[in-house]
Amino acid sequence: MLNPSDLTLARATVQEIHLELIRRSQHNNFDGEDVLADLLAHREDWQAVLFDTHGLSGHSGMSGPIKLRDMAENLYNVDTLYILAVSQNSAERLAALAEPWMADTVRIYDQEETDDLLGGADENLCVVEMWWD
Repeated sequence: MLNPSDLTLARATVQEIHLELIRRSQHNNFDGEDVLADLLAHREDWQAVLFDTHGLSGHSGMSGPIKLRDMAENLYNVDTLYILAVSQNSAERLAALAEPWMADTVRIYDQEETDDLLGGADENLCVVEMWWD
């Protein structure tokens, strides 16, 4: 993975763009720089990371468009970190990171739930969901 400071937007991968959005984010108990550093230190435990809104996982409400409202002010208004862990053990290690990150809730989806959530997933993958109020 390239160092984010060496990237131009046109050369960045979708994952690298999401990691940069994490790094830039700071609200309530969420500290993006700390979260990014820990994620990169545990890179072998995850396949992909997405920082978005709680509504992604099928919860009721229309929370996604709130990002649109705040973009003109250079804010990425999201509250939930989704991590695609490479195994159940990796998911548990990643979920443990939520304590110093002060996430309000943490959920590990089992393999069947992960498959349903993602519309199909390789065996052993698990989603870890962390939400900040």
